[in-house]
Amino acid sequence: MNRNKTKKYSAIALILLSAMIAGCSGKSGTGAETSSSPSPSASGTPSPVKGPEAATLRLLTDQSQAWPVKSDWAVWKWVKEKTNITIKQETQTGPESLALAIASGDMPDLFSVFPPDAQKYGPQGAFLDLSKHLDKMPNVKAFIASRPDYAQRITQPGGEIYNLLNDGAGAGNQLVWFYRDDIFKKHNLPEPKTWDEVYETAKKLKELYPDSYPFLFRHGINTLKYFGPQFGVYPMFFEDKATGKIKFGVTDPGFKKMVEYLNKFYKERLIPPDWLSMDYKAWTQFVTTNKSFMTLQFIGQIEIMNTQLTGGAHLKFMAPPLGYGSKAYIPKADLEEYGFAVSSKTKNLDAALRYLDFIYSKEGKDLLSWGKEGETYKVENGKRKFMPTFKEPNDLRKELGILTTGAYGLADFNASLSLSNENEQYSFAEASKYHFPVINALPPLTGDEKAAIAATEDQVNKFYETSVTKFIMGDTPMSQWDTFLSDMNKLGVQKLIDTYQVGLDRLKKNSK
Repeated sequence: MNRNKTKKYSAIALILLSAMIAGCSGKSGTGAETSSSPSPSASGTPSPVKGPEAATLRLLTDQSQAWPVKSDWAVWKWVKEKTNITIKQETQTGPESLALAIASGDMPDLFSVFPPDAQKYGPQGAFLDLSKHLDKMPNVKAFIASRPDYAQRITQPGGEIYNLLNDGAGAGNQLVWFYRDDIFKKHNLPEPKTWDEVYETAKKLKELYPDSYPFLFRHGINTLKYFGPQFGVYPMFFEDKATGKIKFGVTDPGFKKMVEYLNKFYKERLIPPDWLSMDYKAWTQFVTTNKSFMTLQFIGQIEIMNTQLTGGAHLKFMAPPLGYGSKAYIPKADLEEYGFAVSSKTKNLDAALRYLDFIYSKEGKDLLSWGKEGETYKVENGKRKFMPTFKEPNDLRKELGILTTGAYGLADFNASLSLSNENEQYSFAEASKYHFPVINALPPLTGDEKAAIAATEDQVNKFYETSVTKFIMGDTPMSQWDTFLSDMNKLGVQKLIDTYQVGLDRLKKNSK
């Protein structure tokens, strides 16, 4: 459902955007806002109202093993009925697919992209600047105006908008803690509330299950950005809410404390020795075979794993344990990073804009989240209920294409959640209580600013990953921590802080 890419803030020139919005009348663009009574003809007979012209759009999206793309998904039938647009979905075959499609000279009309893709290829001329076409997308325009936080994430320093982001289903992107509550109950173990308690509980479980690695995670060194909020930081550069300034998390005492804990877990074999390269298949094997009992993973995996566990085994959401500071958090990640870009070479611009405007409309949100009454759901006691054919959220994706890549703009997450059981609904409700005050993202930079720090940033990132890995695995003793920080600073950390502070100050100025 997600690719691991660096999240970045997209800045907004709200003054420019507000001016564009204010300068457009309510009758501009297409869609419901433009409807009016037809003018009578000379003979007094009303002229027929023409529907939208038929069009076919090519849409490049990713391919998911969990819900392989089907050309006959119901979502495309519903889109055709409402817009007279036929979507021909093309799928990526690898990480190079996007670049190859752009370089081929035969670009699809629409692309599913992450923000870094838009920030890279948009200024190069591959994607349209959608800020110039908002008048033709009244629903998109109204949504952007209603959500300044969303607008910040898609708008570049100069006011350009090269991509739209999906919105509404981001709750599934949260990484949370969960544990084997059946095992804890069997051995009368309380749910850990601190990292000290996680450590003590892991030791007890190791004694009970010697072949196990009680604590498990699968995102390698990248996992530290998910652990960080329990220690009051994100590992790298982020806005410190207390000061409003860019902070380098590595220098915080909480970050050092986190590394010390992980070193202790590794040394005592409480986490797998191959934690750095753990993949999803291996992670699943540990979870389903009594080899691990506490983990951090995407929230939807609680439900997925519970359908695979047998013999009374069961996973339950766990509040994030406190590692350092006064309150434990999980990353604020209930946001979506995937979205849409429009080819600058499309010959079907009006249709592409019409499609985007529909999927960001209230009607499109409802239809592409719930489907059609009598076909996918029925109403009982005033509430919608999916037909018995659909038993779990993934069924909607696999069978109908609902909430799959490219098939929605806005989502009603309650539709998917309605098929989850009480345990999973509890997980989503609880997770929302622990969001870190800021997202793990940075303000956007201009092309010149990015170029000026590219080499420095690459050096700092590589040194950070290599050095912290060595501390966790014991190759470098913690007594060398101050030397590590000094060496990091020599690589140009302050230059990066200063540059991102310029971007942050600009973002705040433009948002007033």
